[in-house]
Amino acid sequence: MPNLSWQVPFTQKGAPTFILINQFGEKTSYVAQWSFGVQRELTKNMSLELNYMGSTGVHLRRLQTYNNAPPGAANQTARRPFPQFGGFQVMNAPGHSSYNSLQSRLQHRFANGFTLLGSYAWSKSIDNGSGVRTTDGDPLTPMDDYNLGRERGRSAFDFRHRFTGSFLYELPFGKGRRMAISHPVANMIFGGWQIGGIFTVQTGFPLTAFCGPGNIQNGGNYCAPDVVPGQSPNNISTRTVQRFFNTDAFVDRLGQNPAAITDFRYGNSGRNTITGPGLTSFDASLTKVFAITERHRLEFRSEFFNLPNHPIFAPPGTTLRTANYGVISATKVDSRQLQFALKYQF
Repeated sequence: MPNLSWQVPFTQKGAPTFILINQFGEKTSYVAQWSFGVQRELTKNMSLELNYMGSTGVHLRRLQTYNNAPPGAANQTARRPFPQFGGFQVMNAPGHSSYNSLQSRLQHRFANGFTLLGSYAWSKSIDNGSGVRTTDGDPLTPMDDYNLGRERGRSAFDFRHRFTGSFLYELPFGKGRRMAISHPVANMIFGGWQIGGIFTVQTGFPLTAFCGPGNIQNGGNYCAPDVVPGQSPNNISTRTVQRFFNTDAFVDRLGQNPAAITDFRYGNSGRNTITGPGLTSFDASLTKVFAITERHRLEFRSEFFNLPNHPIFAPPGTTLRTANYGVISATKVDSRQLQFALKYQF
């Protein structure tokens, strides 16, 4: 178009634009990993493993938006480094991560109709950006694109503790088993049963607090509140769905009167400082095998997901001065589910 210029780019009215750019000479991402472990045989069929595992990610990809105005009182457009443009969004590689964990594993190999596998992990993952596209409220772009040190905190996928145990047990009744049943009808009823289950317990993923509505920061990307001295969001005597974390741990300064703000600045709260809801789940299965002949089998399988019907909560709201601040209003997975299947083998 003949009326385009650097002073009025891409639009006839001169409104700020949003531009996608590529970083020139970006370095290649890589991850270094290391581990050390010991194994010990406890019995003929049971073993124990203890492992330390660590890793670091270098030049990890994430989204950033340059040419944003820093916090201030004047119009944001005029305070941009290049006011004739809008934000410059780029997927570059400034990210860094570190992970350390202690992992244990107890295994009983299948013998005498029984197998068991239990694992426990105690870990911590830290980074300054957990991915190009984020989940569960992790900031998509840094608060201050020119200071990624502010973003360093727990990874969006970090959990401190996780235990998983699974088992499978063949009931000892029926033809060819320890408690044989010779009568064909009794064998069909009581023989060929199998029960199994998976039990999981995990601490919650981290969440980030955000300022409430209003022109509080007037610059940068997302707005972080301030930390109230002596308060921690995870220090709360009784957690409820109406107040899952200590909502008094943050303040966004002037609350309901953003027009009176005179000290426009970034907040001092960190990224991913709130620990979200954990997970407790038990899934079970019950299987019955009907041996019709040596080559023909009929298998009936029933599966029970979240058998105790224990609620697995979704994250609470983390935006100050909103109706759902600190409130859990949904579950993350469905309630108890039952599934049945019939399989014929020949």
